[in-house]
Amino acid sequence: MLRECPQCGLGYFREAGYYLGAMFINYGLTALIVLTVYLLLLRAPDLLHVSPGIKIALWLAFAVVLSLALMRHSYSFWLSLDYWLEPWEAPLPRTGQTGDSHARGKHLP
Repeated sequence: MLRECPQCGLGYFREAGYYLGAMFINYGLTALIVLTVYLLLLRAPDLLHVSPGIKIALWLAFAVVLSLALMRHSYSFWLSLDYWLEPWEAPLPRTGQTGDSHARGKHLP
């Protein structure tokens, strides 16, 4: 993930623990999708005649891959939700000084 917007310089990492909400969103979406697919497959005939241990391993692999696939989308959704609720602007660049990308944002002067 980029540290800041290449167009305006707005920092994507606001503070420590900022993306904790995105992790909750990711977990919730993953659990919802895995549970929905599981319940739908309960109605289908058992096509894989494998042991329950292998089935659990397959479900675990599916959940991990799905969680990793949804990670960027949940981070993006969290960032856009925060920006929609409380918009902030990138600071004006100062001439002759290099700014830290962590210091950009609405919480710091």
